[in-house]
Amino acid sequence: MEKFRETLKIVVQKAGPLRLLAVAACGVLLIALSWGNPFSKDQAGTGKTAGETGNVVGETDREWGTSRTEYKAAMERELKNILERVEGVGRAEVMVTLRGSEEKVTLKDNASGGGRLEEETVLIEDENRNSSPYVVMEKEPEIEGVVVVCDGGEDAVIRREVTEAVCALFQIESHKIKVMKSKEAKE
Repeated sequence: MEKFRETLKIVVQKAGPLRLLAVAACGVLLIALSWGNPFSKDQAGTGKTAGETGNVVGETDREWGTSRTEYKAAMERELKNILERVEGVGRAEVMVTLRGSEEKVTLKDNASGGGRLEEETVLIEDENRNSSPYVVMEKEPEIEGVVVVCDGGEDAVIRREVTEAVCALFQIESHKIKVMKSKEAKE
């Protein structure tokens, strides 16, 4: 113990108390950050905070809601907003089609008894002793296809850029994206 004190004293003298204080503060900050943001509200034990959806487009602090219709509308709105900011696109209307619905993956506990493997869903209880499945991950519905009608839809370069943008945002194949010229577009 005495040797440790001597070593500690030498380290403090060499580094200086301000540097050691800065290192300690950084350590405390890293530990606090690893626990997550204490000011965000955790939604029903999902580990997700308000606004987290895990989707590609729209990873913002907005709360999209949980219904399929709200999710679809939010994706269309975000895509429309970003495309209208691209030079040459002009006004745009967007339609997104979805495959499936939101999926919640729950934690399973495997137990073997009598040569059989049994799987049980892990449940958590809230302060009122209500139990619900422990959700490990939430998957948003898959985007199946996208139609974009825009002022610049007659230009092959604009069509290609819009198609590439949609491919990048939603990870869908280009043959599932259609870009067309709006009939209201100025000739």
